[in-house]
Amino acid sequence: MYYRYLLNNRLIDLDENLNNFVLKNNGFGNKTLLKIEERIENNSNILIKDLNKNEWEHFLKTAYYIIPFNGSFLKKRMLNIAFLDLLTTYRGWRHVKGLPVRGQRTWTNAWSVYKSNNVLRNFKVKMAKNFYGNAPVRESNVAYSAEYVNLLWKIQWEQEWILAKNNRLKFSGHKNTMKIDLYSMANYQVMHPLKLKNLSKKQKQSFKKNYFSLGFDPGFTKILIKTMFHSNDSNSESDLTGSSLVLRDERLNRKKKR
Repeated sequence: MYYRYLLNNRLIDLDENLNNFVLKNNGFGNKTLLKIEERIENNSNILIKDLNKNEWEHFLKTAYYIIPFNGSFLKKRMLNIAFLDLLTTYRGWRHVKGLPVRGQRTWTNAWSVYKSNNVLRNFKVKMAKNFYGNAPVRESNVAYSAEYVNLLWKIQWEQEWILAKNNRLKFSGHKNTMKIDLYSMANYQVMHPLKLKNLSKKQKQSFKKNYFSLGFDPGFTKILIKTMFHSNDSNSESDLTGSSLVLRDERLNRKKKR
């Protein structure tokens, strides 16, 4: 009777204590344990195999009311994170970068989040390998994050994205002098025309006219990465093929001459 039952994508062990079994499940806590104790009208220190038929049925009903038979809290959490990414929300972008999502401070105590929040980042690495082919992991991750931020601006801040696209199309210089700053896009340091007007003169001098970090059509990084690493599929022509990429911050590498 007790065999072949799953709870939270885990087999129910008969020789285990009811208290330990409930608390070891991901997503369950003391509140669910108190509900189960009220329903079975027995102490939670009892073994699962010692439950009678009536107590066993009440235990399964309360457990499957919280989560279905084939369900799992971990799968539900992964699905919610994936939907945040598909909706191109700011919380989804924070999951991509591995940053705290619910307003925690990042100055001192965010190192555990960088290590633990790997659900969406591992998925992005697999997608980037399938999308960009033989490109290195570091460059493909930067390009994928820049693609995500560009699409996020196109959906939520369309006016600034259109202004940045018009400035890029009005670029009068040669294609080889155009630099697409993927590094600042991946770090969400997007420079759009409205923000550039509010800067001071010294701040404007640090940003050159040939640097662009916004206003691209979706899928632009695939053309750039494949032309950069001489892939076999780089036969598609575009107005961005002759431009150079900025995958690392060049302004930080500059040293003052004495």
